[in-house]
Amino acid sequence: MQSKQTSLKIVSKNLQASYRQFMDDFTSPAEVVAPLLPQMPSFQLQLFLSQAQANHYQIMLQMQPSLTETHPYNIHGVLKTLASGQLVLVNRRQHLTHLITVDQIRYLQRA
Repeated sequence: MQSKQTSLKIVSKNLQASYRQFMDDFTSPAEVVAPLLPQMPSFQLQLFLSQAQANHYQIMLQMQPSLTETHPYNIHGVLKTLASGQLVLVNRRQHLTHLITVDQIRYLQRA
């Protein structure tokens, strides 16, 4: 009887340790805030956007905070334009598509 209780305690402790480790793997790390980059002038932004689109460059855009964000954030991908004139940033690695407007963009750089 004593060995069954000891075995049960060992299994229970192992299960608790495994559960803690499992849950620690899924807890989200502290949110990393992107370093603040300067606001680009609109003429420079337009020029860089047209070059990035014409040459299919991988780019990084720092976006102005939106309604759901409290600070600027960075997005990466290739820039395209829809038939309606809407700008689209496509990131194939992360399977993400961002619909953006020029006034949302704070900074642009080639990735």
